Amino acid sequence: MTPVLLRRLFLVVTPLTLAVVLWFHPPGGDDGVYEGVRDDVGAWVFVHTVFLFFIPLMALAAYLLLSGVQSRAATVSRLSLVLFLVYTAYEVTVGLGTGVLVDYANGLPPAEQAAVAAAIEDLNANDVLADPLSVSLVLGLLGWVVALVAAAVTLRRAGAGWAPTVLVGLSALFAIHPPPVGPAALICFAAAAVLIERWRAGDPEALQARPATGAAAS
Repeated sequence: MTPVLLRRLFLVVTPLTLAVVLWFHPPGGDDGVYEGVRDDVGAWVFVHTVFLFFIPLMALAAYLLLSGVQSRAATVSRLSLVLFLVYTAYEVTVGLGTGVLVDYANGLPPAEQAAVAAAIEDLNANDVLADPLSVSLVLGLLGWVVALVAAAVTLRRAGAGWAPTVLVGLSALFAIHPPPVGPAALICFAAAAVLIERWRAGDPEALQARPATGAAAS
């Protein structure tokens, strides 16, 4: 299997696999974190465990989307992906951490569940790692949005059509990962990758032909 084929498979299979997994993301609830997760804790832990491993994979996919492109916008996109990796801290805390505690609380007598439920609420309100505007959440999501918007600008300036450009831009909505928005954004990413790879195949020098123009325009 050639490196080009491996890249194409990775660019399509990775987001589509994660999109399928995210469809099983529990909706949560309005009566507190514990009450919203307790009945779906198995699905919660599964989805967030997979999601944790797919964060670096999606960062790599976004990086590969701009293979061969050299411009200021491309550099902004690549550097922003480093910020996106900070999102793993949020995912470990709110995703896996919450799931583990909820599962533990489910095994306790009702009289003791309230204390653990309060701890779960406190964990999810942490200013550094959790909700609603923690450092890890804001930096991670901002990194993804900036990376994909910059990638869309880069590809358009390099000569890509409007269809892949818009699809890459819509992929930024993956920042809202629960369904239906998260899976839909990942499908947009996969579709954009298909169109961009077809463009590369039709014109192998497409993304290398205008490095000076792309850099100047940035």
